[in-house]
Amino acid sequence: MSYENDMKKKASEGHTNLDRLDLGVLKYLWQAGPFSLGNQENVPRFLTKVPILNSFSDNELRLFSKFLHMRRFNAGEVVFRQGDAGYGFYFVFSGSVDVVHTTGKDADQKDHAIAKLERYQYFGEMGLLQEYNRRNATVVASEPTALVGLFKPDLEILLDAYPVVGAKFIREISLILANRLGALMDTVAQLRHRLGESSTGEVTRE
Repeated sequence: MSYENDMKKKASEGHTNLDRLDLGVLKYLWQAGPFSLGNQENVPRFLTKVPILNSFSDNELRLFSKFLHMRRFNAGEVVFRQGDAGYGFYFVFSGSVDVVHTTGKDADQKDHAIAKLERYQYFGEMGLLQEYNRRNATVVASEPTALVGLFKPDLEILLDAYPVVGAKFIREISLILANRLGALMDTVAQLRHRLGESSTGEVTRE
Protein backbone atom coordinates (compact mmCIF):
# COMPACT_ATOMS: atom_id res chain seq x y z
CA MET A 1 0.00 0.00 0.00
CA SER A 2 1.24 3.50 -0.79
CA TYR A 3 2.00 5.96 1.99
CA GLU A 4 -0.65 8.47 0.91
CA ASN A 5 -3.37 5.83 0.58
CA ASP A 6 -2.45 4.27 3.94
CA MET A 7 -2.59 7.68 5.62
CA LYS A 8 -5.98 8.43 4.08
CA LYS A 9 -7.32 5.04 5.22
CA LYS A 10 -6.22 5.70 8.80
CA ALA A 11 -7.56 9.25 8.77
CA SER A 12 -10.92 8.13 7.42
CA GLU A 13 -11.60 5.60 10.17
CA GLY A 14 -14.74 6.72 11.94
CA HIS A 15 -15.68 9.18 9.17
CA THR A 16 -18.76 8.60 7.04
CA ASN A 17 -17.61 11.07 4.36
CA LEU A 18 -14.20 9.86 3.23
CA ASP A 19 -13.66 12.80 0.88
CA ARG A 20 -13.65 15.35 3.71
CA LEU A 21 -11.01 14.17 6.12
CA ASP A 22 -10.12 15.87 9.37
CA LEU A 23 -7.10 18.12 8.83
CA GLY A 24 -5.81 17.57 12.36
CA VAL A 25 -5.73 13.80 11.84
CA LEU A 26 -3.97 14.19 8.49
CA LYS A 27 -1.33 16.45 10.01
CA TYR A 28 -0.74 14.04 12.88
CA LEU A 29 -0.35 11.02 10.61
CA TRP A 30 1.93 12.92 8.25
CA GLN A 31 4.14 14.43 10.92
CA ALA A 32 4.12 11.70 13.58
CA GLY A 33 5.95 9.14 11.45
CA PRO A 34 9.54 8.10 12.27
CA PHE A 35 10.89 10.06 9.31
CA SER A 36 8.99 13.29 9.86
CA LEU A 37 10.81 16.60 10.04
CA GLY A 38 9.71 18.86 12.84
CA ASN A 39 11.90 21.84 11.96
CA GLN A 40 10.43 23.78 9.05
CA GLU A 41 12.44 26.98 9.47
CA ASN A 42 13.94 26.61 5.97
CA VAL A 43 10.66 26.00 4.12
CA PRO A 44 9.96 29.69 3.24
CA ARG A 45 13.50 30.04 1.92
CA PHE A 46 13.07 26.83 -0.09
CA LEU A 47 9.83 28.18 -1.58
CA THR A 48 11.61 31.29 -2.92
CA LYS A 49 13.40 29.00 -5.41
CA VAL A 50 10.32 27.13 -6.61
CA PRO A 51 9.60 28.52 -10.11
CA ILE A 52 5.79 28.45 -9.88
CA LEU A 53 5.93 30.64 -6.76
CA ASN A 54 8.02 33.44 -8.28
CA SER A 55 5.09 35.87 -8.11
CA PHE A 56 4.76 35.46 -4.32
CA SER A 57 6.25 38.04 -1.97
CA ASP A 58 8.43 36.91 0.92
CA ASN A 59 5.56 37.51 3.33
CA GLU A 60 3.13 35.55 1.16
CA LEU A 61 5.56 32.63 1.08
CA ARG A 62 5.89 32.80 4.86
CA LEU A 63 2.09 32.64 5.22
CA PHE A 64 1.83 29.87 2.63
CA SER A 65 4.50 27.78 4.40
CA LYS A 66 2.32 27.61 7.54
CA PHE A 67 -0.04 25.28 5.68
CA LEU A 68 2.65 22.89 4.45
CA HIS A 69 3.84 19.66 6.09
CA MET A 70 7.22 18.04 5.63
CA ARG A 71 8.10 14.35 5.74
CA ARG A 72 10.99 12.08 4.73
CA PHE A 73 10.67 8.94 2.63
CA ASN A 74 13.10 6.04 2.34
CA ALA A 75 14.44 5.06 -1.07
CA GLY A 76 11.84 2.85 -2.71
CA GLU A 77 8.96 4.05 -0.52
CA VAL A 78 5.77 4.72 -2.50
CA VAL A 79 4.17 8.13 -2.02
CA PHE A 80 1.06 7.13 -3.95
CA ARG A 81 0.09 4.52 -6.53
CA GLN A 82 -1.66 4.85 -9.85
CA GLY A 83 -5.39 4.60 -9.19
CA ASP A 84 -5.21 5.83 -5.58
CA ALA A 85 -7.64 8.55 -4.53
CA GLY A 86 -5.59 11.74 -4.50
CA TYR A 87 -5.84 14.61 -2.02
CA GLY A 88 -2.33 16.10 -1.75
CA PHE A 89 0.13 18.26 -3.72
CA TYR A 90 3.86 17.91 -3.11
CA PHE A 91 7.11 19.84 -3.54
CA VAL A 92 10.40 17.94 -3.61
CA PHE A 93 12.35 19.52 -0.75
CA SER A 94 15.35 17.19 -1.14
CA GLY A 95 16.19 13.97 -2.95
CA SER A 96 14.13 12.85 -5.94
CA VAL A 97 11.12 10.78 -6.95
CA ASP A 98 10.35 8.62 -9.98
CA VAL A 99 7.00 8.97 -11.77
CA VAL A 100 5.86 5.69 -13.34
CA HIS A 101 2.78 4.94 -15.45
CA THR A 102 1.50 1.35 -15.71
CA THR A 103 -0.34 0.02 -18.75
CA GLY A 104 -2.04 -3.32 -19.33
CA LYS A 105 -3.54 -5.71 -16.82
CA ASP A 106 -2.31 -8.62 -14.71
CA ALA A 107 0.55 -10.49 -16.41
CA ASP A 108 0.61 -8.01 -19.31
CA GLN A 109 1.28 -5.00 -17.10
CA LYS A 110 4.21 -2.82 -18.11
CA ASP A 111 5.74 0.09 -16.19
CA HIS A 112 6.81 3.16 -18.13
CA ALA A 113 9.13 5.72 -16.51
CA ILE A 114 7.65 9.16 -17.18
CA ALA A 115 9.94 11.48 -15.27
CA LYS A 116 12.37 11.95 -12.41
CA LEU A 117 11.48 14.95 -10.26
CA GLU A 118 14.14 16.63 -8.15
CA ARG A 119 14.53 19.50 -5.68
CA TYR A 120 12.18 22.46 -6.35
CA GLN A 121 9.93 20.39 -8.63
CA TYR A 122 6.37 19.35 -7.76
CA PHE A 123 3.59 16.86 -8.49
CA GLY A 124 0.03 15.88 -7.56
CA GLU A 125 -1.79 19.10 -8.49
CA MET A 126 -4.93 17.29 -9.65
CA GLY A 127 -5.28 15.89 -6.14
CA LEU A 128 -6.07 19.42 -4.96
CA LEU A 129 -8.35 20.60 -7.73
CA GLN A 130 -10.33 17.55 -8.83
CA GLU A 131 -13.09 16.45 -6.45
CA TYR A 132 -12.77 12.71 -7.07
CA ASN A 133 -9.23 12.53 -8.35
CA ARG A 134 -7.56 9.20 -9.09
CA ARG A 135 -3.80 9.26 -9.46
CA ASN A 136 -2.77 8.62 -13.07
CA ALA A 137 0.75 7.47 -12.16
CA THR A 138 2.77 5.99 -9.32
CA VAL A 139 5.33 8.14 -7.49
CA VAL A 140 8.23 6.44 -5.68
CA ALA A 141 11.14 7.95 -3.76
CA SER A 142 14.23 7.07 -5.80
CA GLU A 143 16.55 7.96 -2.90
CA PRO A 144 16.10 9.29 0.65
CA THR A 145 13.70 12.14 -0.05
CA ALA A 146 11.90 14.91 1.84
CA LEU A 147 8.56 16.16 0.53
CA VAL A 148 6.60 19.24 1.52
CA GLY A 149 2.87 18.54 1.18
CA LEU A 150 -0.33 20.57 0.97
CA PHE A 151 -3.63 18.71 1.51
CA LYS A 152 -7.13 19.59 0.29
CA PRO A 153 -8.29 20.72 3.78
CA ASP A 154 -5.18 22.94 4.01
CA LEU A 155 -6.11 24.68 0.77
CA GLU A 156 -9.66 25.31 1.98
CA ILE A 157 -8.40 26.86 5.22
CA LEU A 158 -5.76 28.88 3.33
CA LEU A 159 -8.45 30.34 1.07
CA ASP A 160 -10.51 31.36 4.09
CA ALA A 161 -7.62 32.78 6.12
CA TYR A 162 -5.54 34.39 3.35
CA PRO A 163 -7.70 34.56 0.20
CA VAL A 164 -5.13 36.51 -1.82
CA VAL A 165 -2.39 33.93 -1.15
CA GLY A 166 -4.77 31.05 -1.79
CA ALA A 167 -6.05 32.57 -5.03
CA LYS A 168 -2.51 33.17 -6.28
CA PHE A 169 -1.61 29.56 -5.58
CA ILE A 170 -4.69 28.25 -7.41
CA ARG A 171 -3.85 30.54 -10.33
CA GLU A 172 -0.36 29.04 -10.56
CA ILE A 173 -1.72 25.49 -10.38
CA SER A 174 -4.22 26.34 -13.13
CA LEU A 175 -1.38 27.65 -15.31
CA ILE A 176 0.53 24.39 -14.79
CA LEU A 177 -2.48 22.40 -15.97
CA ALA A 178 -3.06 24.75 -18.93
CA ASN A 179 0.58 24.43 -20.02
CA ARG A 180 0.46 20.65 -19.75
CA LEU A 181 -2.75 20.54 -21.75
CA GLY A 182 -1.15 22.73 -24.39
CA ALA A 183 1.88 20.44 -24.54
CA LEU A 184 -0.41 17.42 -24.87
CA MET A 185 -2.31 19.04 -27.74
CA ASP A 186 0.99 19.82 -29.48
CA THR A 187 2.01 16.18 -29.14
CA VAL A 188 -1.32 15.01 -30.56
CA ALA A 189 -0.94 17.42 -33.49
CA GLN A 190 2.56 16.10 -34.21
CA LEU A 191 1.31 12.51 -34.14
CA ARG A 192 -1.53 13.38 -36.52
CA HIS A 193 0.95 15.02 -38.87
CA ARG A 194 3.23 11.98 -38.80
CA LEU A 195 0.29 9.73 -39.61
CA GLY A 196 -0.46 11.94 -42.60
CA GLU A 197 -3.95 12.88 -41.48
CA SER A 198 -5.62 15.77 -43.21
CA SER A 199 -7.68 18.37 -41.38
CA THR A 200 -10.81 16.38 -42.29
CA GLY A 201 -9.51 13.28 -40.60
CA GLU A 202 -8.72 11.42 -43.87
CA VAL A 203 -5.39 9.69 -44.27
CA THR A 204 -3.32 11.02 -47.14
CA ARG A 205 -0.71 9.08 -49.11
CA GLU A 206 2.67 10.66 -49.53
